[in-house]
Order: sequence, then C-alpha cells, then structure tokens
Amino acid sequence: MGKLLDRINVVFFWAAGVLLLFVTAGTCVDVILRYSFNRPIHWMLEVTEYAMLYIPFLGAAFVLKEEGHIRIDLVITFFSERLRGWLNVVTSFVGGVVMGTYTWFGAQVTLDYFRRGVPSLESLKTPMFLILMIIPIGGFFFSIQFFRQMAGYYKKLKA
Repeated sequence: MGKLLDRINVVFFWAAGVLLLFVTAGTCVDVILRYSFNRPIHWMLEVTEYAMLYIPFLGAAFVLKEEGHIRIDLVITFFSERLRGWLNVVTSFVGGVVMGTYTWFGAQVTLDYFRRGVPSLESLKTPMFLILMIIPIGGFFFSIQFFRQMAGYYKKLKA
C-alpha cells in the first residue's frame, strides 16, 4: 500500500509541475498578447487562479514525504535526540489530524456544491465542485502522509 501511495504522490507532484509550467507560459503569452496586440487570452487569469489552488494540494504530500517543508529547528536542536523524535511523532500526528479535519470539511463543501450545481462566478462558469475537489483529494493524501511519517518516526524511536 505504501508503494502505491508513493506512486500517486509522485504523479500528483509531476502534475503540479506541469500545471505550474502551463500557467507560467500561459501568463507570459497572455501578457505579450495583451500589451503587444491588445488581444489577451480571456480565460488565462481564471485558469491561473484555479491552478494556484491545485498546485499546492497536488504537491504537498510528496514534499512532506521528502521532508522538504520548512522546519524551524532553532530551539529543538538543543533537545535530546529522543525528545526530538517524540516531538516529530506528536507534530506529525497533529498535522495528520488537522489535515484530516480540513479534508473532511473540504469534502462536505465540495459535495454540497456538486449536489446544488453551483457554478463559479467567473467567465468560464466552471462548476465549483471541479475547482474545490482538489481540497479533499490532496488533503486526503497529505493527511495519510502525515500519519505515515508519524509511524516512521515512532519506529525510529522504538529501534
């Protein structure tokens, strides 16, 4: 199961990278067209806004697995190895619970918008559930990764 989750996280991470590349190139083209020919890409800003929601949720679990998130270790460097290990267990657990809660409520809102057929208020009129569905999907994998990380830290403590 762990290998499957790792593969999904890698696919999501690469999807976030492709999405970032697309919106970066698209924004550059949009700016050139807007100021050179007065012909902007009318949907580019809206798509970029949605991508700014998708990118972090797609990449967060992979970055957590690689321990690439920012750590402020100014104080904990003075702690013993064992105490640091327990702090890692506790903070991973708290992160998992917080992201699990966030995922639950994100799923409730997404499902509500799906049932009611709520469109975005932007020009594309994209169904809002398509925009918001990345919150419970990405949040689920992020929370699972927190609990996997917690289990890994706990095993190190017991070894």
